Amino acid sequence: MTSIFHEFSKRYFKEAIKDFERAKRALDFNDWPQAIFYSQQCVEKCVKAILEAFGEYWRNHGIILASRLRQYIDRLGTDVEYVAEVLENLQEYYTRSRYPTLFRGHVYSPEEIIDEELAREAVYKAEKVIKIIERWLHELKVLE
Repeated sequence: MTSIFHEFSKRYFKEAIKDFERAKRALDFNDWPQAIFYSQQCVEKCVKAILEAFGEYWRNHGIILASRLRQYIDRLGTDVEYVAEVLENLQEYYTRSRYPTLFRGHVYSPEEIIDEELAREAVYKAEKVIKIIERWLHELKVLE
């Protein structure tokens, strides 16, 4: 019988894949803020999938998750640091991709902050994270 944590892990990973597909579609429509937002969501759900695979129930966001993931570097290897850094870097855009932002006395819309290069880089990194997480989930026997 599969543990409830493995069931959560599988479902988080499935939702991460959906967010990745949304990010790619946003690129097709030149919607750079949405592409980066869904890339961030994808990576966060990937990290939650791994933490659930280890029997940890997490509902927090961002850097707290990255910090917790680093606790598994001995079990998962050096890719842990890459995944944690991607999550930390994309966390900045969780809000900036959706709401106007005040910076040095000026208000900027998401479109003024997030350009095509940032969006494409985020999608690229999200895809790399998916591949790493998928490999780990197979090694942990969560995915067959």
